[in-house]
Amino acid sequence: MTQPLTRTRVAVAAGFFLQGLVFAAIVTQTPRIKDKFGIDDGALTGILVLVAVVSGVGSVIAGMIAERRTSAVAFKLALATIGLGALLVGLAPNLGLLLAAFVIYGLGVGGVDAGMNMQGVRVQKAYGRSIMANFHGMWSVGGITGALYASGVAEIDVPLAISLVIVAVVVWLVVVWASPAFIEAQEHEAGLSAKGLDLPWRPILIFGLVVLLFYAADTGILTWSSVYLEDALDASKTVAPLAYGAYQAGALFSRFGGDFLVRRIGAPSVVAIGTTVGIVGLVTVVSAAAPAMAIAGFFIAGLGLAILAPLAFAALAGAVPATALDVAIARMNIANYLGAILGGGLIGAAATADHLRWAFVIPLVLIPIVLLTARSFRTADPDSVEAV
Repeated sequence: MTQPLTRTRVAVAAGFFLQGLVFAAIVTQTPRIKDKFGIDDGALTGILVLVAVVSGVGSVIAGMIAERRTSAVAFKLALATIGLGALLVGLAPNLGLLLAAFVIYGLGVGGVDAGMNMQGVRVQKAYGRSIMANFHGMWSVGGITGALYASGVAEIDVPLAISLVIVAVVVWLVVVWASPAFIEAQEHEAGLSAKGLDLPWRPILIFGLVVLLFYAADTGILTWSSVYLEDALDASKTVAPLAYGAYQAGALFSRFGGDFLVRRIGAPSVVAIGTTVGIVGLVTVVSAAAPAMAIAGFFIAGLGLAILAPLAFAALAGAVPATALDVAIARMNIANYLGAILGGGLIGAAATADHLRWAFVIPLVLIPIVLLTARSFRTADPDSVEAV
């Protein structure tokens, strides 16, 4: 690697930040999108599911590009694509073109999710210590920044189109600065993406299951936590959003402190502790008698669960040959979107059936399965050479 390692780390972290920024800048403005195009909640849900499905395709495409070129190229193109997607969502004059814009954005999202983790695990390998959780923490920082930005532009009545044009320009400027520092040198096994059965599927499936379970819980919490407080616990419209904020605050603590814990006690122990803490948080949410108790539960859930995704990617990187790494990450990343669809669908179905408290029993039942995989996470420790 010819670039200074610190600049490479900052550049890759910037990519994680941009993903969170664009996602939040679009999703938190969905009320404005609904008003502009006159669509209802059902249609909006359909659009979000479409984005999740297309993102899986984008992840596979990123794996193919990484195999034929490098993960740096895949990451750079995908970041440019989410900028384009944001631009087109803002400028779309009718529903048909809005759907096309979200398809483009979804392809970019899948590519960025895959590309940023491909680059992140390589930077971690170069450092020789756990830093993946910090990268995912930058995604959370980007998400919070994007939400604050969306709130600000709405407050001063900046048109949706202009607000997203600004986001797109910011993305492209950062990509121009950051992409030269991405890690270019990689090993490849020609044609691996076309010969999917040759991939090391056992670690992909083990850690992919963890990713699926995490994002099923994560999507359900992010989508329905505020609704739960308002409808089931009679919280005010001012208090209800604090559930989302509490969960994200817990996630920040988890991700920015998680790498330190991995270095001290090892990834398997961190996964076991994080999962257990997450279960405690979900139990608190389900049994909450008042909004304050539920808000505390969501914070505890974020504190425990948010470490699972970055360590799953780090563990996969330690369990597969270097020649298969990029394609393996792209394949496992599909579990992200399957989990989002599963969590959003199951919890949403329970919520629409007026059983909001029971809706959060779904992630409470699913998350303990992660404990069965904890020992496999020894490959997330940078000094580990064991196979899953």
